[in-house]
Amino acid sequence: MEIKENEKFCIITPLSPKLNERESLKIENEILNSSNKRIGIDLSFVQDCTIDFINRIINLKNISLFNIPSDIFAILTSMNLDKSIPLFVSEMDFIDNKHQLLNRKFFIV
Repeated sequence: MEIKENEKFCIITPLSPKLNERESLKIENEILNSSNKRIGIDLSFVQDCTIDFINRIINLKNISLFNIPSDIFAILTSMNLDKSIPLFVSEMDFIDNKHQLLNRKFFIV
C-alpha cells in the first residue's frame, strides 16, 4: 500500500489487485489514523473487490474513490453508492474537488 499525505488530504493506493477483507482492514486502519484530512483511495491497480471492501467504505466518512475500474464502478452505481461516496475520474479531480461522477437516472413522465 502506498500512502501520500499532504496537510489537506491523504491518498491511499492499494497495490493489491484484489481488495479482500485483509486489504480492506489495512485501508480502514490507515483512514482512521488520518481522520482530520480528506481521504482519497486510488483504485488504479485494483481489478476486483469483495463485499467486505464495499461494506467498510460505506461505514467510513470523508473518503473518496478515484481511478475506478469499470467493473467496480458498475457495482458501485448499481448499489447507488455514487450518491453517498464521492467518485472521481482522476487524482487531479479529487484534489480540486471537481468533476464528480454521478449516475443520474432520469425518467420521462
